Amino acid sequence: MSQESHEGCQEDHEHDEPAVDDDVIATEKVVNAFLFYKKYGQEKILHMLKQVREIPNEHQKLLGETYREQITEVKQRLDHNYSMLKMIVNYGVGMFGENFMQSLRIHQPRRPTPDYMSKVLSTIRQIAREWSSAGEPERDATYTPIIEELRRLFPDQSKRHDIRIFVPGSGLGRLAFDLMSDGFSVEGNEFSLFMLITSCFLLNGCKKKDEFTLYPFIFDKSNSWSYEDQLRPVTFPDRCPDGTQTSRKNLFSMCAGDFVEIMRKSPTPHQVIVTAWFIDTAHNIVEYIELIHKGLEPGGVWINVGPLTYHFEDMKEESSIELPYEEVMRIVRTFGFQITDERKIDSKYTTNHRSMLQNQYTCAFFVARK
Repeated sequence: MSQESHEGCQEDHEHDEPAVDDDVIATEKVVNAFLFYKKYGQEKILHMLKQVREIPNEHQKLLGETYREQITEVKQRLDHNYSMLKMIVNYGVGMFGENFMQSLRIHQPRRPTPDYMSKVLSTIRQIAREWSSAGEPERDATYTPIIEELRRLFPDQSKRHDIRIFVPGSGLGRLAFDLMSDGFSVEGNEFSLFMLITSCFLLNGCKKKDEFTLYPFIFDKSNSWSYEDQLRPVTFPDRCPDGTQTSRKNLFSMCAGDFVEIMRKSPTPHQVIVTAWFIDTAHNIVEYIELIHKGLEPGGVWINVGPLTYHFEDMKEESSIELPYEEVMRIVRTFGFQITDERKIDSKYTTNHRSMLQNQYTCAFFVARK
């Protein structure tokens, strides 16, 4: 599932635990990051209080009790978010199987790397994007064109269960779930353990609509219109994937692992591959294009949407080939794809829609047939 290294958890468990494999070690690092969230938030709150104490008394009086009340409100929502993250971790790791429960037993609390902590915070925002009504505008912008194109290509709903769709980089599984709900047989693929653990909870542990609440914006202090905007809740899931529709003929699954390795080993070609906000995760985007071509049966369709924010650009000890869009499409055609649709779509991504700062992407949408 993952080849991440392990640091700081080598306690003496030889007498009470079986040997710990690399996947469990990698999972423990992610568990540690999730469970450090409360300490992370407490440190930010203490810093806020320290900053207030250091300004002149007359300025403190101008801030008034409202500022301290806001800090109290932030702390309460921090505690709630932490309780949700604990629930997600315990459920998600448990779904991986008994072997992975070792990650909880061997866990030794410590400060995660900034990168790992950033992934915890982005996971909270990703829940809002994929599984709440607050994220609907973003999903409508880039997911809906994919769904509409597939409906156009396969209008007979009674036969969609025979159409096999592969969705790499499926994140928290919402697009894959929506395609399954439309009648297609779908396999999602994700590498990030943060996403995998959380999607396990979302896809299996949620039993009713808007059952849970998170507060994703409590630390969005810059570009904020009001304290209330920072404290507002997001409820999820806006659609409940509770598994009650057992009469479906179509299949739905999520597989963990690296896209390149999975595509190299996959014995059965797909009829459709959907890449949403994904192809810029490549170390070598030419390899991605080649594997997508090989992974489709003759006449198969590749639907893509997203920007080209190359994830490994300028990262030390990571290879990365960054091509402009025109070159990407030249290579797509060189492999023999026929482009049947191509356009630009404006979309945001995990944006706080009540912030003064609104970042927007112009995404490339295309449909290519092998």
